[in-house]
Amino acid sequence: MKERRVFLVILVLAMLAFALRVWYSRVNGLLPQFSNADDGDYYQRALRFVVTGRYVDDSWLIRPPLHVWFFAACLKLALLLGRPVTYGVQIIQYVQAGLGAALVPIGYETVTRLVRDKRAGLLFAVFWAIWFPFIDLSTTLFSEPLYLFLFTLHLLLLLRYDDSHRLRDIGAAGLALGLTALTRSPALYALVFAIPWLWHTELSRAHAERGQRHWFRLGRPGWQRVLRPFAVLAATTLLIVLPWTARNWLTYHRFIPVDTLGPINLWLDLGDAGERTPKIEQLRRLPQADRQAYASAQALAILEHDPLRPVRPMWSTFRGIVKAQFIEDFFVKRSAYNRALRPVAPLGLLGDLMWFVWMLGGLVGLLHPATDRPFKWVMGLWLVYSVATVLIFHVEPRYLLTIWLLLAMYGSWTLAQGPGLVITLRPYAVRALLVVGVAGSFLLLFVTYRNYPAILAQGLWREQAFARGEAAFRNNNYPAAEAAFRLALAVDPTYIDTKVALAAVLGAEGRPAAGAALLNAHASQQSELMLGALLRSVGDAGHAAPLLEEGERLVNLDVQQWAQTALRPEPRSSVTLGGNLDLGYIRGFALGEQVNDHSLRWLEGEGDITLPLPAPLVVGNVVVVEVAAPIPLNGPLQLQLNDGALLNIQPQPQWRSFVLPVPLEAAGQTSLRLHLRAPTFTPMKRDPASDDPRSLSVMVHQVAVKQ
Repeated sequence: MKERRVFLVILVLAMLAFALRVWYSRVNGLLPQFSNADDGDYYQRALRFVVTGRYVDDSWLIRPPLHVWFFAACLKLALLLGRPVTYGVQIIQYVQAGLGAALVPIGYETVTRLVRDKRAGLLFAVFWAIWFPFIDLSTTLFSEPLYLFLFTLHLLLLLRYDDSHRLRDIGAAGLALGLTALTRSPALYALVFAIPWLWHTELSRAHAERGQRHWFRLGRPGWQRVLRPFAVLAATTLLIVLPWTARNWLTYHRFIPVDTLGPINLWLDLGDAGERTPKIEQLRRLPQADRQAYASAQALAILEHDPLRPVRPMWSTFRGIVKAQFIEDFFVKRSAYNRALRPVAPLGLLGDLMWFVWMLGGLVGLLHPATDRPFKWVMGLWLVYSVATVLIFHVEPRYLLTIWLLLAMYGSWTLAQGPGLVITLRPYAVRALLVVGVAGSFLLLFVTYRNYPAILAQGLWREQAFARGEAAFRNNNYPAAEAAFRLALAVDPTYIDTKVALAAVLGAEGRPAAGAALLNAHASQQSELMLGALLRSVGDAGHAAPLLEEGERLVNLDVQQWAQTALRPEPRSSVTLGGNLDLGYIRGFALGEQVNDHSLRWLEGEGDITLPLPAPLVVGNVVVVEVAAPIPLNGPLQLQLNDGALLNIQPQPQWRSFVLPVPLEAAGQTSLRLHLRAPTFTPMKRDPASDDPRSLSVMVHQVAVKQ
């Protein structure tokens, strides 16, 4: 294939990869500042680092630092732009999308060098660009986007050394590996994977030159050619890692190369799942410096008492590796758990098909003699190591991405060969049996794990009914929406998202108690929010307020936007902000607060308060807005009622009520929409002691329609 044509294809794939990742980041609506998972911890630590200049470890673990520093750099840029909360996550996602686009040419070059086939490189570039888990990865604030980028770059640099034997290439590979280890520490221990590769490379050279193949006959020059590049690789890797190790020693007086995740996770995973929370609390009571030693001792005690404890669940864990992940997430799990899977279902289902084809091909390509070369030691040991760590700990989709990345490289070679693959395998009877046996085992594991045809049929039927229900709900055709959602629930009675949607319809029809009866607050975060809103509708504010407050604080999405879309809140002529009973009526406000006798929300620059009214507006109605601006604004607060003329007011530091006349053209309308816009300030830019990164403007207590 001509170089110019290859360049154009790679350029188009890189642009497609970037566009898909940016698009999905906008669809997904991730807000990690509210997440109580790892991504929320990474975001908060990065933000603290930007604001205070101090790096603080996780509250109960010492984690690798590089991705937190990476996020901090993006947040710093957002801070300079004046909107750290609004722009921060977007900048991180755009940069991660850029890493995804950059991995198209890097992946192409890596696979081309690995299997000596440009067609395979192009096929891998296609896989990287459009496989949904890699697209999804760029929207999250986990370590994997940066880790996979650095890991693939490390492989490419090793392959460059394999071709050039320039020490600068393997030195650069060591620097990349050191950075990879500071993102996910298991990469550090993979240094030893280079030894059998370098040894086999020198053995092959000696055999070609002198016809000798025994390892101890390499002689001193041969072993020097093995150890010298390994020493350079190790030295440059440690050059990156050791400063962090020294920091851990100076901080905790313990030898901690990178993190404490391994021993602690091992102890937690060896125990019963029900004991995990008490164990975490037990660890939190210890000083940070003592936690790794304590966890290691507890894990060793379990293993001494029951040496086979890690082995017993391995078969079920291994079976959980070979599965169609998007189908699992969308059609098997009880909820999408705030992930926007429905808009990307075609891409996700295509991704599962691609995964099946590329992984089956990857096993064939990995075992095929045509791909044999010394570098297969590195690839094979990485695969074994990655699978082993998953089996010892637990299966999580993002932990499997290294496995799928490596197999996809060999799968691309298999797909590039076509029918000629079988011909080249004929002279190798034993290897052919191995290839057929492993590929057959993969197929057997896949088809026996779940009945995917039946799951797909049920899931597509459910989604057809669900889509009809959503369309009817948007059009306020509640009887049709109820019928469609009840059909979807009959098809799949366990799907929580359908129950949430049906409960919203029942609430809109004036039957909030019936909707609340469908829901369990602990089933999902959206279930908790919907239950709170329905209990508010029946007047049970005491139970509604805590559910709404916790849901808004912990759900990693734009809850105010979701509430305006998913709820049909009860009509009212006034709303008090900040008391945790205002969701569904507001958009563009910070979390609720209580200052003296006033509950309030800060306006984050621009927002809306929308009231469905118990009676239509009439001429002579007024809107009373109670606001305060304790920080002087660099301009007026602009208000707009139901698309009427803009009104400018100047709030005072003290609470003050402003009376606004309802526009004549709004008479007869059954809802009030108050749009607010005001200049913002960032507390932590005004006060060096503050760690508040929000962009705030005015405080709002209440909006009411009066005669």
